[in-house]
Amino acid sequence: MRMRVVVTIVMSAVLVAAPVSATAAEVDTVEPGLVASAPEEQRELEPASGTIVPTTITSATGLLPTAGVYESERALILQQTNDLRATRGLPPLRLNAALNDIAQDWSVQQARSSRMSHRPGFHLLYPSGWSRAAENVAAGYSPSAVVGAWAGSTGHRANMLANHTDIGIGVAVSSTGRLYYTQNFGRYSSAPPTPPGDVYRLSGSDRFATSAQISSRTFPSGASTVYVASGLDFPDALSAAALAGAADAPLLLVTRSSVPSVILRELRRLDPDRIVVAGGSGVVTSSVISRLRTVASDVDRIAGANRYDTSRRLALDSYGGVGAPVVYIATGAGYADALAAGPAAASVDAPVVLVPGASRSADSATLALLRHLDTERVVIVGGPGAVSSGIQQSLNAAGLAVERIAGADRYATAALIGAAHFPDAPRGYLATGTGFADALSGGAAAGALGAPLFTVRPGCVPSQAHSALRAQNPDDLVLLGGLGALSPRVAGFYRC
Repeated sequence: MRMRVVVTIVMSAVLVAAPVSATAAEVDTVEPGLVASAPEEQRELEPASGTIVPTTITSATGLLPTAGVYESERALILQQTNDLRATRGLPPLRLNAALNDIAQDWSVQQARSSRMSHRPGFHLLYPSGWSRAAENVAAGYSPSAVVGAWAGSTGHRANMLANHTDIGIGVAVSSTGRLYYTQNFGRYSSAPPTPPGDVYRLSGSDRFATSAQISSRTFPSGASTVYVASGLDFPDALSAAALAGAADAPLLLVTRSSVPSVILRELRRLDPDRIVVAGGSGVVTSSVISRLRTVASDVDRIAGANRYDTSRRLALDSYGGVGAPVVYIATGAGYADALAAGPAAASVDAPVVLVPGASRSADSATLALLRHLDTERVVIVGGPGAVSSGIQQSLNAAGLAVERIAGADRYATAALIGAAHFPDAPRGYLATGTGFADALSGGAAAGALGAPLFTVRPGCVPSQAHSALRAQNPDDLVLLGGLGALSPRVAGFYRC
């Protein structure tokens, strides 16, 4: 007997904006029969045949599956939608990176909850300038059938044939294999920015789920070594991220006293021989160590008297026996500069060592470490306000060649680091510069794949990062964190 599946389509939602300058409160809902609360329509379809496999991106520097983005299915839906418009003499819709980001995020959320619905206030996420917005959702159809199903429904067909100019398309699969689709439509008077590469987002329901997502997409075949650090503070993880990247290892985040279930599942999938825990019992308790030993018998805690001592000990663990001709130095009082420095340091097989940046000179313990590692060159990241001129002078006095990479602010510094170390890398990572959690695991991933990490503003790409990425011209841009961390405007490559 052939099985049949009931597929539900929620009626489409349509919004027409007041003039472009209007506020969200001035947006009027039209065609009330087509809003999200309209009755549902049910249809029976043959189940989709075969298994749909996510596209993967490959390059000389590594492998990054596209986090559930089905590129060929998205292209098919776009083509069929525009073919439908062509039958009515309508111009084709252009694929909009920001609307893609919104649609993909909503498809992922529907798939995670196994529940189809419209996103409340979806238009509030749109970049400004739209005069009309609409959304279609569907679930359970095969990619080749979903546009036909929408076309057979008056409200959905009206959205596809309306005077929109842009479209975003999301496709995601649930744990049971059910596909969820979203179309976000918009009308814009001018063309949006075009990102230099395909845009993907790695995110989870919280910082720990995001950490696991980054790891699973970067290390699909597992890892022999895994670094673990607190996800609630940044100092220990800053140094660990660079070391993880250089060792082709992920960095996973934990709480002070527990290993989140999503992290534990990822650890078991990775199946490491060794786990390195960065930080003392004040930030990662012994109960976490015990839990980690259920995954790997070789669990080593590396900790010092404070964040600076821990940073030095981490560097010794990786480079004490082989030396480090180059060492990166960043302040341990903040996270911004060290985040961007991590992948750069990993690219030249160097550690990031944290120092008390306001000190008048380099401390004796740091100088002793540099001698032990036979360091010849030091790269200071951040301006004199982050790492003092006195520290730079004392390093010079110790016979070291010293270079400083610093911009006008954290975003400019990150852009300079990226441009200097990765002028033509096929991938670029973007993370918020106003938080650290997503960029910790992301920095390790970027380092492992030979890619820069640009810190950006939550709602736009700062000018220097924008220019650096245009010059780099990567094939892929990877956003780290959800829409609350980086808005769709970042996905759309809007310049600040």
